Amino acid sequence: MSKSAKPAVIMQKKEQLWGFVYLLAEIFLLPAALQALSQSLPDPLPSSWLNFLYFALNFIFTCFLFRDFLKQSLIQAGKNTEDFLLVTFSGFGIYYLANMALSFAIRMIAPDFANLNDGSISQQMQGNFFIMALGTSLLVPVAEELLHRGLVFGSLYRKSRWFAFVFSSALFSAIHILGYIGVYSLPHLLIAFVQYLPAGLILAWAYRKSGSIFSPILIHAAVNTLALASLR
Repeated sequence: MSKSAKPAVIMQKKEQLWGFVYLLAEIFLLPAALQALSQSLPDPLPSSWLNFLYFALNFIFTCFLFRDFLKQSLIQAGKNTEDFLLVTFSGFGIYYLANMALSFAIRMIAPDFANLNDGSISQQMQGNFFIMALGTSLLVPVAEELLHRGLVFGSLYRKSRWFAFVFSSALFSAIHILGYIGVYSLPHLLIAFVQYLPAGLILAWAYRKSGSIFSPILIHAAVNTLALASLR
């Protein structure tokens, strides 16, 4: 397996520039714009369809912005399929071991803790399983890996590998709890923040080791699919 000090496939400068512009819009503008659009309709969209629309637009925009990066990543994955699959399966296994250990620790510290996103997704699944499955298992993994691993981690790794791991994972965790600030207590938010850190670190590792963004995409998709099945 390659011992490269950075991912074999990284985004071009132009992709990075437009990517960071879009990342800011995706965090601060897109959700508000969709919410305003929904409220302007005679019958506002239910949360499940609003989320699906957000997932779909995010998927379309990121795939368009990073189309060259995706193409090169696919080529890279095919160059050494054995190593690519080894990293992907290893990352999946490491994720579940880390998740089991962290879940056990959280139960010891806060027995009443419940994952913020799991509760929201479980509610939205009622009568909308297909769109939730499509969004969570396909659209979300592609868009989030392109932004958090391909863009943020890949851009920072050339400057500082440790900062790339820490910052991209922290941002990944923060994004998942951003919508719950003011709704849950600070201790609850901090636990939720920590809960997402192993995923961010392991997915970044899979990207670096495989040299292709498709490795963390596949791991992310598998994790989300299993989590969705457990909530049904």
